[in-house]
Amino acid sequence: MFHASHRIYAETSTHGPLLLDPLASAEQARVITQYHMLASALKEPLPELEELGITTSTSPHLILDLGCGPGGTWACDVAFDDPFCLVFGISALAPYVRQANTFRQMQTQTRVQFLQMDFARELCCPANFSTLINGHFLRTFLTQAGWPRLLRECWRVLRPGGLLRLTECIAAFSNSPACEALTHYYEQALAVRTQIRPSQHEECHEGSELASSPLQHTRLFELLHNVGYCGIEEQRMMLDFSAGTLYQASMRTNAESFFCQLAPVFYQTTDLTTARFEEIFEQMRAEMSSPTFKGHWILSRIHAYKPGGVQ
Repeated sequence: MFHASHRIYAETSTHGPLLLDPLASAEQARVITQYHMLASALKEPLPELEELGITTSTSPHLILDLGCGPGGTWACDVAFDDPFCLVFGISALAPYVRQANTFRQMQTQTRVQFLQMDFARELCCPANFSTLINGHFLRTFLTQAGWPRLLRECWRVLRPGGLLRLTECIAAFSNSPACEALTHYYEQALAVRTQIRPSQHEECHEGSELASSPLQHTRLFELLHNVGYCGIEEQRMMLDFSAGTLYQASMRTNAESFFCQLAPVFYQTTDLTTARFEEIFEQMRAEMSSPTFKGHWILSRIHAYKPGGVQ
């Protein structure tokens, strides 16, 4: 089944969308709805605050949210929950920054700001600046070549003892044959697009973006060790959206929006016809609404520290 950590966007907006356009209204709505679903399941925004000692600090802690999304919801939620934090939401997309700042002003938030920054290339922050850096589903746009650069930049910007916090989805399963069939077409389309549209700023690694999520996950741990992070820990969580669960309807809506947006790409890159897509799509909707439906996402949250402080 499709999940939230495949590379579906271009590296930057100037190259156009790889599969989905992050600025499309349907995609923005899908991402915001997905965040609220996951926030409930994972007890976001930052359940580690007390554990990390941030809530008992006498001085503000600076938090960076990489890829803050169209509403900057996570950053605003953190600032709302804890008065000892100053939060900076970062996005490479100017419309996202404008929308997030509008949302911040509506909430009269004074401890969160949103900045436009192509952080996949460089974090325009001084060294030893941040207490905590957060990233959700960065694989949706970050290339394999981009990960080492970003992790090194996070290392530079983190204070000694600072925390890098990454959340990704590493596997997904369902018993819906139609959903699995559409996922297969999605993977075909991704294979075609990543081979014919390599980034202009890196060497072409044929098939590198098609590595399995578990394999990419293993490489991420290797990269963290190579950069010099310590105290690396992983917590795995299962989001159950089977029939009768709290998240069944939300995930069905997520899948419907995801595949509807991909339909034009399917017609361009696979042998899927309009009639056949509509048939499989309606079958998927029925199967995901069935009382026998089973579906799971396996999510990973990684903590990695910069040495030098008290962890």
